[in-house]
Amino acid sequence: MNKLYQLGENRLFWIAGAAYLVLMEGIALYYQYGPGMWYPCALCVQVRAWVMGSLIFSVTGMSLVKKFWWRWMSLNLTIVMMAGALYTSYYAYGVEQGTVISSCTMGAGFPEFMPLDQWVPVLFEAQGMCGQSPPMPLGVSMVEALLITLSAPLLVLVALWGAHVQKIAAGEVQ
Repeated sequence: MNKLYQLGENRLFWIAGAAYLVLMEGIALYYQYGPGMWYPCALCVQVRAWVMGSLIFSVTGMSLVKKFWWRWMSLNLTIVMMAGALYTSYYAYGVEQGTVISSCTMGAGFPEFMPLDQWVPVLFEAQGMCGQSPPMPLGVSMVEALLITLSAPLLVLVALWGAHVQKIAAGEVQ
């Protein structure tokens, strides 16, 4: 667990995490604005918002990596954001598979106090129908790819969280 804790103290870990999240956003934008022009649905842009939140807190963790409590806050909030993205992706997977009856409407569904689709429409405007996502390499849909690409780093973050909890329980932090 000590090696895992040291990983969390490493700025390169946080940089790699932020780069991974930027890559995820970039791929989504490529599919939206690239040759195929797949317009995102409400659930898709909500996943983007969760991923963007993860990116913000990863950058915070990267910037303040040597300050334990800031790193702890960043780790917790990144986990919450990634879990939100995974949950929304799982819901979108259910819609795509027909196991969830969705009342997904046009529009992004952001709250009035944070209309991301109006503030940054290039990233968060929902124009597509739920239940349809583009095919990705290896024969999976984008939603299926999201389930994998969100689960793996979330497992790493939860293990890192456990290492931090162990340090807190042992009274080794100040």
